[in-house]
Amino acid sequence: MLSGPSFRDHRNFERFARDLVRLPGPGEDPLEYLLPEARWRELTHQVPDEAAWLMALSQATGVYFFPSREWVQTLMRYLKLLGVTRLLEAGAGRGYLTAALAPGCAAAGIRFRAVDRGDGEFVSDLPVYAGVERANALTAARELRPEVVLYAWPPPGQSVAPLCQMDFLHYLILIGEAGGGATGAREDWETLPHKVSPALSRYGCGRTGALSHRVTVFYGGAHRFSPKKKT
Repeated sequence: MLSGPSFRDHRNFERFARDLVRLPGPGEDPLEYLLPEARWRELTHQVPDEAAWLMALSQATGVYFFPSREWVQTLMRYLKLLGVTRLLEAGAGRGYLTAALAPGCAAAGIRFRAVDRGDGEFVSDLPVYAGVERANALTAARELRPEVVLYAWPPPGQSVAPLCQMDFLHYLILIGEAGGGATGAREDWETLPHKVSPALSRYGCGRTGALSHRVTVFYGGAHRFSPKKKT
């Protein structure tokens, strides 16, 4: 008879996962708690099934996207290039990414809010980063009026169109699966203007593995109201 992992193996993996994917400690450098890209590659190449291993990591920690230090640094360069002054993180969860974005935005002079409704599938006694507010993303967006919204792994079937249609929003950066997959509403990729970001897709890990991982930039409503250049 075939048997799965023992209870002890499960508990050992859970401890390993929560030590690996953790929130920063008091006084820790802003990116120190995140793994570098090379370490993520080393870990995922050591396991026979990368997607299954990442899914188990996600289930143990409640984190769906595992940003590397390089991913955050690339995003901050991108935001600086765009001249962003206000950024909203929607669906922030436990704040694993928020903990790196908050000090990075503060240093760059970007007003930043991270929100989560708190009704996701993952429930545990694991700590949540203090910077995550319990709030609705649409309400927070109307209050902050961000140029960019960042959304990692929206729930399956949940459209980002209501956010993209806001007239002050320039871009919505969605981290998830190619063409929708298990993230968001597939019709968004069919109906909303967007482009894949090779630079942001290059780094980080999604919970279903590298083959599915994509970072898609959707155009916001501000583009519809921008004056057209004369030719």
